[in-house]
Amino acid sequence: MTELLVAPPPPDVITAMAAIPRMSITPSILVTQQGPGEDGQLGPEAAGAILLLQATFASQEGADHFWSAAVGLMELLAEAPGFIRRYSFPDGPTISLIALWRTAEDAHAFGNRPEHRAAVKGLFREGWQHTHFSAIWELSRNHGRIAFCTCGTATPVTDGACTSCGAPLLDIFRTSEPAA
Repeated sequence: MTELLVAPPPPDVITAMAAIPRMSITPSILVTQQGPGEDGQLGPEAAGAILLLQATFASQEGADHFWSAAVGLMELLAEAPGFIRRYSFPDGPTISLIALWRTAEDAHAFGNRPEHRAAVKGLFREGWQHTHFSAIWELSRNHGRIAFCTCGTATPVTDGACTSCGAPLLDIFRTSEPAA
């Protein structure tokens, strides 16, 4: 069975990347959350919509209010129908969130929950953020995830085994252990 690695770029590649104009590389934190049940075991190819959020903060108090409100919404996401997974990460003074949803309707339904509406009202009433951006895009197509077997064959991950040598294909999203 294939063993997957957490593989950052090697030092010489980081050096080359850092030399590219307007490139920024900084240590960071990545927060991920898996959706409930079968939805949480889907890969990005199952997403029919992507939510992108971006925010900046100008006061620690505002950031603290935002994060306090966000935790309650994260708890609700753990059981939200159609929620596949989300990734949030800082980029210098900005924070971005990318969430995968089965459909745009699922994402909008979550956004219309009373708890989410209350958090948005708090944001606008109290101005927790310096800037805020939110958008949902519907996806029209993708080619699905492909696994590249050690025998040299490319096979759709959903096949479960290499079409050439029969080796089992690891689907990281269908494992019981969270990704490292």
